Amino acid sequence: MIIQATRIAREGGIHYLARHLLDKPLENERIEVLAGDRAALHDAHALATVKGCRYAVRHWSISPEREMTPAQLSAFLKSVDAEFNVGVTRPRLIVRHVKDGRSHFHVAIAEVDPETLRVLDCRNDFRRLEGLAREYEQVHGETVQPSCAERRERKVEGFSDVARKRAERAVPEFDRTRLRRAAALGHSAFRQELGRQELRIGKGEKGPILVSASGAFVAAANRAVGMKRADFQKFITEGHESEQTARTERRVPDHAGTNRRQPDPASAALVTVGGARRPGQDCAVVGTPRPHPGNPEPASRRAPTPRRKARSLAPSIALFREALFLHRLTKLDLDDLLRRALAFAASIRSMLEPETDRLARQIAETRKRRESFSPAEPTEPQGPSYSFRRRNT
Repeated sequence: MIIQATRIAREGGIHYLARHLLDKPLENERIEVLAGDRAALHDAHALATVKGCRYAVRHWSISPEREMTPAQLSAFLKSVDAEFNVGVTRPRLIVRHVKDGRSHFHVAIAEVDPETLRVLDCRNDFRRLEGLAREYEQVHGETVQPSCAERRERKVEGFSDVARKRAERAVPEFDRTRLRRAAALGHSAFRQELGRQELRIGKGEKGPILVSASGAFVAAANRAVGMKRADFQKFITEGHESEQTARTERRVPDHAGTNRRQPDPASAALVTVGGARRPGQDCAVVGTPRPHPGNPEPASRRAPTPRRKARSLAPSIALFREALFLHRLTKLDLDDLLRRALAFAASIRSMLEPETDRLARQIAETRKRRESFSPAEPTEPQGPSYSFRRRNT
């Protein structure tokens, strides 16, 4: 039996779970609802929302090796209920799926209890569910699956039986145990063991690989010695560096352009006394001898040439910015800038002042504009154009 547990988050909603359990008839030969309905999932989501819980539904997927009878399913669910103290008040949905002639079950239970508002226990749920599954297998005669600890013990880290057999077919002399022991002793021992097994390190797509003398792939180099890829790369790099260092220390420096032997320090320290010497005659000198005119002086003895300090560009950048600012200031219309500033200040004042003050100010401005209005042409008093005496004459 295989049983898996997942927790459905409240933010994601329960729509995907409901669609997976109830709305996929094409992927399943048969869908049977054994308990609950779609509303149970919505009730579980509502309870998690009220509680403020991160998860809304606990989902268990149960896949038995053989077909389970209703009595066996009921007994197993009761054992799960007793293990996690589920209770009878939580909303739940139990569905049976038949796919490829085999049955598996889905159990969706609310995380929050509607009466106590307590969240369903989830501590060490994988280990506890695995124990219930092993117990069911032993009672009903199913194949007892290995536990997680047993699978971990059987697993060979980084090198499976298939890879070992493939390597032995490619190179009969391949011995992974000797390679691991040699790698533990050091890089030189590892190189010697590679030579004894007629192997060499090549470059693969994902890292170093071991190839035979004919160029056939044998195994991944890091897996053959039981290391991670980064650790093996570091092991090879440090081995090359240590070999180069040892080779450099063992090499005796030669004198370019001469076949003479290096002078003895004791004889070099002596001073020749008496007798004139010809120009260019070799003589011992006190201290460090000067280099031969035909040979360049070693780089370590040359006098260090002082480097010129790079001139800082900060002062020139500051002067350029100041000149650019003054140039833009001369092109600016200060009157227009002042008008814009006054208009902006007036708009800010109108937004911040109370409603009554704003209305009073608008009324005063309207009256002022009306009083300051003057007609285009002044009006002169005119006499009446009709005379009532015209009828009497």
